[in-house]
Amino acid sequence: MRLLQLIAQHGGLAKAAGAGGLSHATLFRRLRALEQKLDLRLFERLRGGYVATRAGAELVELSRRMGRELHVVTESLRGRQAWPGGLLRFSAADTWMQALLPPLLASYQARHQVQLQVRSGNALLDVQQGETDVALRSGGPPPESLVGRRLARVEATVYASRKLGGVSAETLDLQPWVGVDEDLAHLASARWLEGQGLGRQVAVRTNSLTHVRQLVRAGMGLAALPCYLGDADPELRRVFDPPRDWRSELWLLTRVELRQVPRVKRLFEHLYEGTRGLLPLIEGRSPQPDKR
Repeated sequence: MRLLQLIAQHGGLAKAAGAGGLSHATLFRRLRALEQKLDLRLFERLRGGYVATRAGAELVELSRRMGRELHVVTESLRGRQAWPGGLLRFSAADTWMQALLPPLLASYQARHQVQLQVRSGNALLDVQQGETDVALRSGGPPPESLVGRRLARVEATVYASRKLGGVSAETLDLQPWVGVDEDLAHLASARWLEGQGLGRQVAVRTNSLTHVRQLVRAGMGLAALPCYLGDADPELRRVFDPPRDWRSELWLLTRVELRQVPRVKRLFEHLYEGTRGLLPLIEGRSPQPDKR
C-alpha cells in the first residue's frame, strides 16, 4: 500500500524510490510482482511518468483511507492512558455549536473521560468514509450504510431584524434578502425562495447559516433560518409561522460497526437525553415575544 502511494504521489519510479529509501530496481520489481499477483495493470507507463489505472486509483484511495484509520487508532492507543474513554470524532454543522451543543459535549466529555475531536460539516460522506465516528445531521432517515437515532423535528421560517420596519408576509417582494449559495441550495427554504421568484432580491449569498443570522441582525435583509437560531436571538423576529413543508429531522448517525462501541453508545444516550429540554426551541414552539 505504501508503494502504491509513493508512485501515485511522485508520478515516477525514480522520485518514488528516493522518497521511500529504495532503489529504482527494487521498487520496479515490487510493482511488477504486485501486478502479477493481482493480475492487474496498476499504472500506465507514459512519457510524462506513471499514471494510475482505474484499478490502481481505487487501490491508492483504499491505502489512503487505511492510513487515516491507522493514524486514528494509533493516536487513540497513545492517548488511552490520559483519556481512558478513548477518542471520539464528532461532526456537526456550525449552527449547532453556537450555543446548544457545547454544554452537552462538555458534560459528556467530563463524565466519560473521552477525548473529543470536533469538526464542522454537513455531509454524510465523512461518516460513511470513516473520517467521523458520529455526526449530527438534519435531513431524512439515514442511508442503509448508517444507523441513527432521531432527536427532534427541526422547524424553520423567515426572520427579519427588529430594526427593519415595514416587513410583513405581504411585502416579501419589496425587501432585500440574505440567501445561501449552492452548498445549502438543497434546503427546503432555499428552494422556496427561488420558487417565489425572490432570488433576484438576494443582496448577499453565503454558505453558512451563522453568517446569514449575523447579516440579518445587521439589517441587511430577510432570511430563512432554523427556529433554534432565529427564536433564540432577541434582535430577530419571525415574519410568519414555520411552513410545514420546510420541516426536517435531526439525526445522530454512525456506522453500523460502531453502534455498540461504549463511547459511541454513551454519546447517543447523552445527546438524546440532553436535547429533550431543547425540543421547544428546536421544534419552533418557543418563539420570543415581540419587544415593546
